Amino acid sequence: MKTTIERIFETLSKEKVELKSEKIELGLIDDALKYVKGVKEFGKNIDIDAEELEAVKRSIDVDVEQLETDLNALKKGMNEIEKTAKELGVKTNDIPKYKDAVDAVKYGEKQIEKGKSLIK
Repeated sequence: MKTTIERIFETLSKEKVELKSEKIELGLIDDALKYVKGVKEFGKNIDIDAEELEAVKRSIDVDVEQLETDLNALKKGMNEIEKTAKELGVKTNDIPKYKDAVDAVKYGEKQIEKGKSLIK
């Protein structure tokens, strides 16, 4: 038969083992839960980024439309210049800023394609 002290020590040692087990389990839980804040924060960041991205896409869409309008007007004006130059017997390359207009058309067409590819 065990003495009272032996039974107390036996009980205490069992409780101690159980406490260690609980501490380990709580430690594992704490380790896992420390990522909750990050998950929530980065999740919210993605929502914010998505809203900003949509706003940028809308802005690019508007810019593409306006660029197309201006580019069409420029091309129409260049056609008139070419027609008039031909009637007068003048080379378009001799017309001041005509080369700038040609370069602007090339640039504008490139930027329209770029803008459209960004908003797909």
